[in-house]
Amino acid sequence: MQIRSLLSLAAAVALAAPAAARAQAVEKLVKRGAYLVRLGGCNDCHTPWKLDPKRGPVPDMSRMLSGHSSDGPDPAGKVVPPDIGIIGPTFTSFAMPFGIVYAPNLTPDRETGIGAWSEKVFIQSMRTGRHLGGARNRPILPPMPWQSLSEAEEGDLKAMFAYLKSIPPIRNKVPEHKVPPEVIAQMKAAADQAPAAH
Repeated sequence: MQIRSLLSLAAAVALAAPAAARAQAVEKLVKRGAYLVRLGGCNDCHTPWKLDPKRGPVPDMSRMLSGHSSDGPDPAGKVVPPDIGIIGPTFTSFAMPFGIVYAPNLTPDRETGIGAWSEKVFIQSMRTGRHLGGARNRPILPPMPWQSLSEAEEGDLKAMFAYLKSIPPIRNKVPEHKVPPEVIAQMKAAADQAPAAH
């Protein structure tokens, strides 16, 4: 009976070891992703800002990476040369010469964020600068610096995605960009003619 118990214990330990190693690897990947997201300044545009009486404008971390609020204000001013953009009061909306662009929700909410995205779709989006990574999809709009992310190591993009999937989901349906369809078509045509980054 004692031998059977020892064999059962040995089998349980053998099965638990790979699971523990996997959990440790995922934890390490998420930690690296958190570092890269902070370093990349993702909160600067994807987290709504608020005014702190003592510190000035700061990201509202209770809404971390949830994008422009569905009822959030647009920038109040008009873009006039030499300016190329005006940032709205929550740092999540941007008046550009061609229209208004909103920072999307990067939380893992399945309906309003990236919760339904696969790792492959995320990496393709960052590599190609196309929404949802599809060659026929619209370009990712400025001011998103996808060109810099297109140069990132694949392991770093995987880490960023793992981190984004690990944060709390926030239900926030970001409004559609206020960019005329003909401008989107022009940007798409220009992107189709540009050499691929990878």
